[in-house]
Amino acid sequence: MSLGFSRFNYVPGILAGTAVVAAIVISQPAMAKTAKDVAKIAVPTTVRIDNPLSNDLGGSGVIIAKNGNTYTVLTANHVVQNPNLEYQIYTSKGKTYTAKSVVNLAKNPNDPDLAIVTFESPEQQAIAAISNSDDAGIGSGIYIAGYPQSIEAGGQREFEFTAGQVSSRPSSRPQGYTIRYDALTRRGMSGGPVFDVNGRVIGIHGQGDRTGAVQTESGGQEEIKTGFNAAVPINTFVALMPEAGMNSSSITRDNKPADNVAATQPSREEVKGWYNNFALNVGIGIIQRVIPVRIPGLPF
Repeated sequence: MSLGFSRFNYVPGILAGTAVVAAIVISQPAMAKTAKDVAKIAVPTTVRIDNPLSNDLGGSGVIIAKNGNTYTVLTANHVVQNPNLEYQIYTSKGKTYTAKSVVNLAKNPNDPDLAIVTFESPEQQAIAAISNSDDAGIGSGIYIAGYPQSIEAGGQREFEFTAGQVSSRPSSRPQGYTIRYDALTRRGMSGGPVFDVNGRVIGIHGQGDRTGAVQTESGGQEEIKTGFNAAVPINTFVALMPEAGMNSSSITRDNKPADNVAATQPSREEVKGWYNNFALNVGIGIIQRVIPVRIPGLPF
């Protein structure tokens, strides 16, 4: 696997090393989560990635690590594949940051469709934990978070949160998309996190069957991915971390098996209400401050 590096200044020391770093990390209570519980994690950890060329070209991502004031976002490679653009990162706190670095993990067409982006923020941002994506078998409940394109002409890309279940686990597919599911997604959610029912990231969404459309205010058609959609498993990213200059101890991993419960779809009104409640509070009540010590070679 070869990596493509953008024109942004990428400093491996930002992502790896032996420093002791305080971070806000979402904790995982030992109980099955409701959609609202998972949303408390999804809202503050999911970001919108804006493309300066067009609002229609943006995507989503999830914060997975930090070092000082530098945060690392995992996303789909096709969201940030242009090395000549200054991508913008919008967080649930309502602020936008210019991407500091972009590392493209896919250089060839069939390489895993993954990339990492960093940004600096003086404010504390929440960090999502990851889990063992191999445990996400057929029938496992999942939630997807992201910022899809608005169906209104010139409308703002707003947070969405959808539910479904894993439908298949093909052994291999182009660009690494080996988790398939039936959750509804739309363009702009590419790069967004796929959570299990306990709120751990198990994949990065990026593909979908284009089998439907809705009418926009301008009279056009906006596609909706109403068929089976797909994600790159988080374990694929974990295997690529050394090549990306990241140390395994820079992320938080919880490998406890997910609860055997279904994911339930909230209404759009519920999602909007949760977003407004959780955005600035960063999920009060389920966040703990931890101090991960980065030791080279330390396993998860």
